[in-house]
Amino acid sequence: MPHHCDIAILGATPAGCAAAYYLSVKGLDVVVFDAPRRASECPLTDWVSAEFFRIHGLPKSLAGSSKAKPFKAVCFHQADLTRQTEYKSATALGYFVHPDDLTASLTAAAKNAGAKFRTSTTCPAIRLEEDHVWLLGSSQLQAKLLLIAHDCPDAVLSDLSLPGRAPGAPPLIAAGLDVPTCLNLPALHILAMDEPTELGVFFATGTTLHLRIVSNSTATGSRVAELSSMVARLQRAGLLSERLPLNRSRGAVWHPPAGVAMELETHVTKRCLMAGTAGGFAEIVLGQTLLTSVRSALMAADTAMAALKHENVQEILGNFKTSWRDSLASWFRPLPTPLHMLMPMLPANKRLAAKLTAQLLRGDRS
Repeated sequence: MPHHCDIAILGATPAGCAAAYYLSVKGLDVVVFDAPRRASECPLTDWVSAEFFRIHGLPKSLAGSSKAKPFKAVCFHQADLTRQTEYKSATALGYFVHPDDLTASLTAAAKNAGAKFRTSTTCPAIRLEEDHVWLLGSSQLQAKLLLIAHDCPDAVLSDLSLPGRAPGAPPLIAAGLDVPTCLNLPALHILAMDEPTELGVFFATGTTLHLRIVSNSTATGSRVAELSSMVARLQRAGLLSERLPLNRSRGAVWHPPAGVAMELETHVTKRCLMAGTAGGFAEIVLGQTLLTSVRSALMAADTAMAALKHENVQEILGNFKTSWRDSLASWFRPLPTPLHMLMPMLPANKRLAAKLTAQLLRGDRS
C-alpha cells in the first residue's frame, strides 16, 4: 500500500533534508523519497559562507553537529604562484564541511521532528494529478504536493515531460580530490589557471586536503590530468608536500547547474515545485550549491505550506516563480569582471580582494 502525506520531497540532499526538517517542525506530514540521482552536487569536502548556518529554518546546532570548521581567510593566487593576496577577517568568513556530515545531521534533525524517509532503488516515475502527486518507484508514495530537491534541471524537466530552455552559458564541470593528510592550510585558496575558463580551489581541514578544478569550458580533456598538473604546480611552489598519499585519495566529477535557475521557464508545475539543484540553484562562478540550494528549498517549503492552506493551491504555488529572485538572484549573475582578469590586480588592490571575497562567499554583485 502506498504511503500518503502532505508533502513529498524527492531527494535526500542537504536541500531536501533541510526542507523536511523545517516542514516537520511546522507540523506537516512529510516524507523524503531518496532515489538515485545524477552528479550535480559536490560529494567531497566542501565549503559554505558564514551565512549558511544562520539561515532561518535550519537547526541551531547544525554547525556543531555537522562538524563544520570555520575559516577566517581567503587567499587568491596568481597562475604562476609567484604572487598572492590574502583577505583576513576577525570572524568566520565561512566553514569547511563534508556534505555527508551535513546531510546526516539534517536527516537526524528531520527524523526527530517527525519526517519519514523512504528509499527507492530506481528513479521514480512522477505522476502529477489534479489533487495529488504520485511517486512510483521500488516503493510508492502519494502526496498533496511534491518538492523536487535533487538532480539537474534537464533531467527533472525530462522526468516531468516539461519543455525546457537550455542554459545560456556553458555548464560548469567540477573535478576534485580528497587526500588524507595533515596540513596547516586554514584558509580557502583560489588559484588562477593558465586556461581562463578554469579555476583551482584548495584547502585543508582536519585530516583532509581538498583540491578542485572548476571549468566552464566545453572542450574535452582529462580532469585527472588537470588535477595532477595542479598538484605538481603547488608542490613545486612549496605549498603542498612532495609526499602526498594520492594513491589513497578519493576523487569525483560533478556538474553543478550554475546559474541555470535564471534560465528555466518555470520552477512550478502541477502541485510541484523545483528547488535545490533541480531548480538550477547553483552559484555561477565556482558552482557552489549548498547555500543556494538549501535556501531555495526552504523558500519552496514556505510556499508549499501557504498553498496547502489556500483554496487555489496552484495559484499560491505560482508565487515561487518570483519569490526566490529577491534574495537569490545575485548568486546567478556573472561577476562584473571575469575572475581571471581580476586576479592579477589583487596584489596592488587590497580593497578589491575584500570585495571579491564578498562576491564569492555572499553573492554580493553590487
